[in-house]
Amino acid sequence: MIKLGKLFGLNKSPDHIFSSKLKEILGFRPNNTLIYKTAFTHKSKKIQDKNGLYINYERLEFLGDSILSVVISDYLYSSYPDFDEGDLTKLRSKIVNRESLNKIGFSLKLIELIDSNHLVKNSNDNIHGNILESLIGAVYLDSGFDTCKKFILNKIINYFINFETINSSILSYKGALIEWSQKNKHKLNFKTTTDNGLTAKINFLSSVFLNNKLIAKAAEVSKKKAEEKVSKKAYKVLKIKFISSK
Repeated sequence: MIKLGKLFGLNKSPDHIFSSKLKEILGFRPNNTLIYKTAFTHKSKKIQDKNGLYINYERLEFLGDSILSVVISDYLYSSYPDFDEGDLTKLRSKIVNRESLNKIGFSLKLIELIDSNHLVKNSNDNIHGNILESLIGAVYLDSGFDTCKKFILNKIINYFINFETINSSILSYKGALIEWSQKNKHKLNFKTTTDNGLTAKINFLSSVFLNNKLIAKAAEVSKKKAEEKVSKKAYKVLKIKFISSK
């Protein structure tokens, strides 16, 4: 007599579940599952090998970041023959920036496979992009560059990247705001100070002035983030229309 647990797949081991979900994400059967388990192990687990070295995804993340950049660069070089070096660099940056990778990692539901003591609060958490890069590194080590390239093209570029939208997007609102003000001969100033507000981590307050008139304020965890955030607000307040160079 067949047990109900087996009939409905309730007795599947964690390894079997991991392998099944991984195959679904990759689109092919991995050769060495252990590499992928490392790719999904967060440093908060504090797992060590027999030599006392910590096992987590950070080294694979480094490797995956480099491979992703190479594949994206190759794709853009072939797809946009009329783009110069500067245009290609900007477009690549828009694709591989942390926000973009976080969204892709979140959409692929990679977090379902991670072994971590780290609480993921939202889709903007960098862990989503970090895991995506570590997964790419694992695919490269497990199946070689050609398979890794196909994975990036099929599962990332072709599925998640809208080049028309990305090419017309703004990489840095602060840079775009400065460029706009210079072009239109406006005086633009940023004033950023430390701020001990209600939230302990958000301690930088940035204000942007156009021709000595306050346009917007914003607070963030760092000076850079505060100025980018206030620039985005000012950009919308001023209703500046972004025009792509292409």
